[in-house]
Amino acid sequence: MTTLLEVEGLSKNFGGLQVSSDISMTLKAGDRCALIGPNGAGKTTFVNLVTGVIPPSAGTIRLDGRDVTRLSAAERVRLGLIRSFQVARLFKSMTVREHLELAVLQRDRRTFRLFANVAKVAGLADEVADLLGTMGLTHVAHTAVGSLAYGQQRLLEIALALAMKPKVLILDEPAAGVPHSESQRILDAIDRLPKDLAVLMIEHDMDLVFRFASSIVVLAQGRLLCTGTAKEIVADPRVREVYLGSRTNAH
Repeated sequence: MTTLLEVEGLSKNFGGLQVSSDISMTLKAGDRCALIGPNGAGKTTFVNLVTGVIPPSAGTIRLDGRDVTRLSAAERVRLGLIRSFQVARLFKSMTVREHLELAVLQRDRRTFRLFANVAKVAGLADEVADLLGTMGLTHVAHTAVGSLAYGQQRLLEIALALAMKPKVLILDEPAAGVPHSESQRILDAIDRLPKDLAVLMIEHDMDLVFRFASSIVVLAQGRLLCTGTAKEIVADPRVREVYLGSRTNAH
């Protein structure tokens, strides 16, 4: 399988404080990987480094074989490295369909079409319909976002990220704030993502992690603690000590 994301020796210092130290990982096409760790483990810093929000002090980041270490966050987005965000940044008065139409037009740099009849934009309706279907949002396509349930807003957030045609999709706590009873909807939608897409999910809901991930990366104190399958991670005494604790009893 094609290697889509390669992180090698990634480190970050803020003055004399080292917050990330020598982190390496690889994502291939089709990978479903979860990034976990206790609060303060450095997960957000790592994702900010990978996506270009902050520059690394050392290390290399390659996207689909290209060195993107010094590229801006916007340039990485254009190359297919897309991140969803914990807090949905949506316009409450706009409908679900309008959000997706805007995202596709912006991606293709056709925002001038906003003031034209979007129904006449070639391929737009079909692409938006596919995105709505993938995320299970077809029935609320014409609903204003402010009227959606919170879980549906999270699904729209993922749909907006998918509209950017990512090669690597980083899902930043997609189930945050969603009632545990509704997290299956999030997982079902993630299961419908393109099979050749590499997905890295940062998530605290361990039930969701174990159902989603074919591999798990554990960070602790800004360092890579271990990597493995769900069974391997649960069985690792280091992970139980720093993070999982008694919750492993349920798995």
